[in-house]
Amino acid sequence: MKYNEILKMPQEAVNEGVGYSEDKIKSFVEGLGWRLAPVQGAYQKYWFTRKVEDGKSYELMNGSRYYKLVINHQDFGIECGGDYNGWSFAAELRTEIKAARQKAA
Repeated sequence: MKYNEILKMPQEAVNEGVGYSEDKIKSFVEGLGWRLAPVQGAYQKYWFTRKVEDGKSYELMNGSRYYKLVINHQDFGIECGGDYNGWSFAAELRTEIKAARQKAA
């Protein structure tokens, strides 16, 4: 599986012991409309199952799940089988996160 980083904690913060909170990242991503399901037998990994926009629910794909949100202490990102697909999806999420942060500011 290929891993594509969405955001990374600055090295200075890592040196001070600061890291990402799994609960906060998961809640924030769900607040963007994404629905997540825990990956069975894996720690800090969640399948993206669907997206809800304007009250409508959209499935990502039929069949087996493809994209995983991986939350590490120093970074979080997307894991999936395809390199370009994961890179593209990570970029889409980065854009959504940036827009949500600007809207909140």
